[in-house]
Amino acid sequence: MGTYVIINARTREVRPSLDAPGEGTAIFAVDLIGDTWQDFVYFAEQAARFESNRDLERRNRYVRAAIASLFSHFDGVVSDVFRVLQKEAAFGPYLPRRPDFCSLKIKISAVQSFLARERGITLPTIDLNMKLLRDIVNHPSVTKESGTPGSSDTLLYDGTDVYGIAINDLRATSRAIEGWLNPACEATAYERFPDTKRLCEKLARELAGTSASVRKF
Repeated sequence: MGTYVIINARTREVRPSLDAPGEGTAIFAVDLIGDTWQDFVYFAEQAARFESNRDLERRNRYVRAAIASLFSHFDGVVSDVFRVLQKEAAFGPYLPRRPDFCSLKIKISAVQSFLARERGITLPTIDLNMKLLRDIVNHPSVTKESGTPGSSDTLLYDGTDVYGIAINDLRATSRAIEGWLNPACEATAYERFPDTKRLCEKLARELAGTSASVRKF
């Protein structure tokens, strides 16, 4: 049997698997948060292709996959940036009062407020209405409200609205998310896309003499 050495690109944790198929040692670096962005790009491209071919069933399938992947990436990066800032004493006043209830919206607000007040960095405002539709994709029986509850501008979304997601709106949301994530990552020295190949090559050098191969997982 062979050996797989798997590196978590975010935590740098290394896990061996001694019952891998084949022979020899293969080194992998995995980055689920980064991969979900690549998934989004692929699914959005496929959705556009099938829309142009008037294949709505497959178009809608890829739209659902695209919006789920987009917000998985957003949530993953925001949560990691939040954890990075939690290590700073100055971030204490920005932590939620209830640690067990810390939604994506709360994390975004905390990061934005901290960077604005403590470092003079203003992140762009981001519209999370598209996330409501992602939530419905993940929990198909729920309904979601946007706007102020009880006011005239309140909109109620359900599963039907998922089929009305325009690809241009999806791409516009992805650009807005990038416009928020990139400066937030820069301000906190957080690497949004770790270099998985470099991590593998570094470990391979450290394991010199094992004839390890470097492969993409």
